[in-house]
Amino acid sequence: MILINKKDVTRLLILSELLLNPECNQRDIAKKLDLTPQAISEHFKELVAENLIKVVHRGYYELTSKGEEWLSKNLLDLHVFSEELLKKVYSKSIVTIAVGSVKEGEKVRYWFEDGFIFAKKDLEGNGVALTSAEDGEDLLIKPTGIFEPPQKGEIIIVKVPNVGEGGSRKLDLKGFGELVRTKRKSILVAMGIEALIACRKIRVEPIFFGAKEVCIEASHHGCGVIVACAEDRINDLLRSLIEEGLKFEIKEF
Repeated sequence: MILINKKDVTRLLILSELLLNPECNQRDIAKKLDLTPQAISEHFKELVAENLIKVVHRGYYELTSKGEEWLSKNLLDLHVFSEELLKKVYSKSIVTIAVGSVKEGEKVRYWFEDGFIFAKKDLEGNGVALTSAEDGEDLLIKPTGIFEPPQKGEIIIVKVPNVGEGGSRKLDLKGFGELVRTKRKSILVAMGIEALIACRKIRVEPIFFGAKEVCIEASHHGCGVIVACAEDRINDLLRSLIEEGLKFEIKEF
């Protein structure tokens, strides 16, 4: 299996890119695959030596017939592997939250929303109910078709001054409280004692311990998050969110 060998995976990506974008050059591919100039150069030298690609002109290449055969074979292997994987996924059962009454054996549609999976009766659905459930109850279903993956949840960061700058006393609690009230489905987490106290002042108890990890996991699952964050914790939080590829908005009250 090609996925076992990192070198072959890189080759697959390079050849695929050359096939899909003939106008791209070595530098473009290096940037897209996050490879150093030295690393991409070595890969191209080997691919040329093995007659998988040939030089068109300086920095530009195209697949040879041998390269197309290599790519075709390995893509076919990946296709077969992914088909088997999808079958395994669809054979698994999923615990969802019922929307309305659902009876065992009925077709349902399931979807992600606010970090959870919901399911409702739908004759054109993408799953089958394995149990019966009333509205709001836990419902076991079996997927039978494709579904839309969850979008990343909205992250709003509320900057709270450090205690030396006034802490929670300097925060516009009315504005902060209004934000939390209008985002009722969002999880509220607090990073730093100043942020914890600010949340308590608007009479909401936030998640405090493991707040950053909760924020990241919740957003990946499609749940909105409000992060009350002390100023001296902001940089650490932003660094983690950027590394995770998560978008955010910073608000000051």
